[in-house]
Amino acid sequence: MVEEYVQREAPDIEARKLGLMDSAKALTEKGYEIPEYILAGLTEDQKNAFALARQGIGSFKPFLQQAEQATAQAVNQLSNIGGAPTQAQLDAYMNPFQQSVIDATMAELDKQGDIARGQLAGQATMGGTFGGARYGVAEAELNKNLQDSRAKALAQLNLQNFGQAQAGVQNQLERERLAALGIGSLAPQFANLGLQSQSLGAQDVNQLLGIGGLQQQFAQQQEDIRRRNILEPRLQPYQQLGFLSDIYQGAPTSAQVINTAGAGSGASPLQQAIGVGIGALSGMAGLKKLGVF
Repeated sequence: MVEEYVQREAPDIEARKLGLMDSAKALTEKGYEIPEYILAGLTEDQKNAFALARQGIGSFKPFLQQAEQATAQAVNQLSNIGGAPTQAQLDAYMNPFQQSVIDATMAELDKQGDIARGQLAGQATMGGTFGGARYGVAEAELNKNLQDSRAKALAQLNLQNFGQAQAGVQNQLERERLAALGIGSLAPQFANLGLQSQSLGAQDVNQLLGIGGLQQQFAQQQEDIRRRNILEPRLQPYQQLGFLSDIYQGAPTSAQVINTAGAGSGASPLQQAIGVGIGALSGMAGLKKLGVF
């Protein structure tokens, strides 16, 4: 007599598992639509940042050009200051009434000369020497002194006028020199303004990008949540099937014994398994699979 051990699910559990498999098959064949991933677009702040960044490219160039112009103007003015004053520069500072002063001075000297001649003639007449050689010498000396006085006065007036003009030119050149240095000092200031303008513009761009990035991140989170809200209800039936499957896997089994009549060697199923050497049941692991132990 051979006894055969058969393990199977309890009928009600087996029926439930089969129903679960049918539901899983039907659900799998039906399938579900997976919503697309959506990437949040650029925000207005980010777009404005990009536009501002483009506008700011090369914004330093006008300041750099102004710096170059200031440097060139300063160098040009300084190069014109180094030489001696020209006659045109001196004429600009000459006394416009110089000739009138000269004429008045000469007329005064002539008047004083006439007075001196009258006095000389009067003295010569009183002394009885008028018209003589001695008078002639005295008169010649008087005329010579008068001419010398005229020449000295003219030279003094012209020298004074020239000195005044020269001082005026020097003052003007000094003012131009200081002005040129002042213009030249503007060059680095213009350059710094260009750098500051570029730097401040970059800060504005970064701030707008930061604000826009936060807005875009929030919008992306909204899109991700929206997608999960669509996807999770569609996945719920599969999750429920998985939950039931886990429960059914722990359901107990029942054992049945079937008696089979027939000739045999009298050896137990254990001895037959070991003797034949069935690979799938070799060792203790195979025995445990059969439920012998």
